[in-house]
Amino acid sequence: MIKFIDANIFIERWTNARAFEFTNSLNSEEHCTSVLVLAEVYHKLQLKKVNSAFEYLRTIMGAVKVYEFYQSDLFNALKSNLDINFNDKIHIAIMKRNNIKMIISFDKDFDKDKTIIRQEL
Repeated sequence: MIKFIDANIFIERWTNARAFEFTNSLNSEEHCTSVLVLAEVYHKLQLKKVNSAFEYLRTIMGAVKVYEFYQSDLFNALKSNLDINFNDKIHIAIMKRNNIKMIISFDKDFDKDKTIIRQEL
């Protein structure tokens, strides 16, 4: 089963040993993410003044399958009644469009959607 990787896993790589180990073992047959997640990661790393942010994103893109963000994902997120961050609604919409049932994330808000399973490291 392919697992969607949330931005916080990539961001926590510098401060969390489990996230560090996990991100060093990614492969495109088991793991995926989205263009939106990559944008979130880049933004957060820039705020933290991480000099290697661009190279890190290139590494991620080479290690996992990266899904595009479509207009239909935006509309499905807008229709969602979940009380969670809007970008998280978009992540769920991307997951559903691609029949992905599991997300790896530290964000417990994903537990509010009973159609997916959140796995924490």
